[in-house]
Amino acid sequence: MVGRLLLLLLALLAAAPAVHARGIEPQLVAEGPAPPGGEVELAIHMRTNPGWHGYWLNPGDAGLPMEVEWRLPPGFAVGPLRYPVPTRLTIAGIMNYVYERDYAVLVRLKVPPDARGTVPLRASARWLACTDKVCVPESGSFALDLAVGSGTPERGRFDEWRRALPRPLASPARFALSADTLRLAIPLPGDVAVERPYVF
Repeated sequence: MVGRLLLLLLALLAAAPAVHARGIEPQLVAEGPAPPGGEVELAIHMRTNPGWHGYWLNPGDAGLPMEVEWRLPPGFAVGPLRYPVPTRLTIAGIMNYVYERDYAVLVRLKVPPDARGTVPLRASARWLACTDKVCVPESGSFALDLAVGSGTPERGRFDEWRRALPRPLASPARFALSADTLRLAIPLPGDVAVERPYVF
């Protein structure tokens, strides 16, 4: 009888679905305190586990960008999400724009003039985490209790994340389409070597 129960338990354990450890773990961090009437840089730090990748705002032929729903105190507002430059990943002929290591999505928080004390910043997010074999829709919540006032910002890590953002052109690019030909005019400094250009 005991042997049969043991066999039944082993069968149930074998049939139970494995617990999925998330491929990407998000964390909300601030560069410094929130100055009343000013702005402070926030980062959604996406910590990517080995073998997994996340997606750019334009995910390419497959994938999904991250969606964030903010819950902020009255008078506070956030700007658009600012993504770092992605890398290209081709799987089975499908082009993806991804991040295969840790990355940060930056956003500016606008602080009302009458802010004081500590403000609770809350958000819920959905993102897609993939390996070269499987994709898993992931979701989670992150929170930050941010002090209002002045203080020394954490420049080092945030400067590194800002350097990873796309840099704007000094003047706008132009394009023209005629028949089956697309012509692009992209202003670049004269000392930039253009050997194998790729346009996102």
